[in-house]
Amino acid sequence: MGFAIFNSILQQNDLSFATMKQIVGKNRHKITSFYNQAVNHKLVEQFIAPNIQDIEYILNVTKWSIEFFEIISAAMVFGTIYDRMKWKIVDHTFCIWLGAVSKCDYGIHMSFIGLIVAMYSLTMSISMQYIELPPLMIFREIDLNAFRLGLWWSTSANLFYWYNNKITYKYREGKYRPLDREEKMKLYDLMIGTETRRVRRNWRWTIWFICLNLIIRIFEIFIKSIKKKMEDKKKMEDKKKL
Repeated sequence: MGFAIFNSILQQNDLSFATMKQIVGKNRHKITSFYNQAVNHKLVEQFIAPNIQDIEYILNVTKWSIEFFEIISAAMVFGTIYDRMKWKIVDHTFCIWLGAVSKCDYGIHMSFIGLIVAMYSLTMSISMQYIELPPLMIFREIDLNAFRLGLWWSTSANLFYWYNNKITYKYREGKYRPLDREEKMKLYDLMIGTETRRVRRNWRWTIWFICLNLIIRIFEIFIKSIKKKMEDKKKMEDKKKL
């Protein structure tokens, strides 16, 4: 079951990338026009260009800090599901949270992948500022960021869909007497209610940090393009002097 779920997510991601390419292809002229207007805007020459080194430093510190907090929240998700949501009693394993053990394993594996990718992205980003890494170890940071966003988003959609279905079915009105139903819901909340809320809270924080980091990285690409334009302009001026 876990492999089938993982395979379906890969297909959804491929479809998302294809859709995104199609949208970008149709609006390429508008995107290019907007980019050229932004790069050649007067504010760039007046404020960004003179302070570009300071802006790059601030962007690096900001994205590293956000990624660090993403790692903490992702680790909380992974650790809570692994330690508190999946129980092993003698030779039997139970997943009270979602019902099926394979569903808990799915959440554990996906959150672990997201955590590892975030840790690698942060380590790579910092290391590249001080040492030269082999080409095989270098990935585009914005690609890693987009991958994590798709991973956490699709995984959360599946997990909490299963959770809502389980709660709706197990504790639906009419299945138990009102007092029995209330007692069972209290018992469920006592057993894993706190952990469930912690997972949901940290899951939202993780996605929020990834989205914020994605915006920072898009702005970073914009700053790098301005810096490259400045360097090219300086080279042309030096050639003219010669």
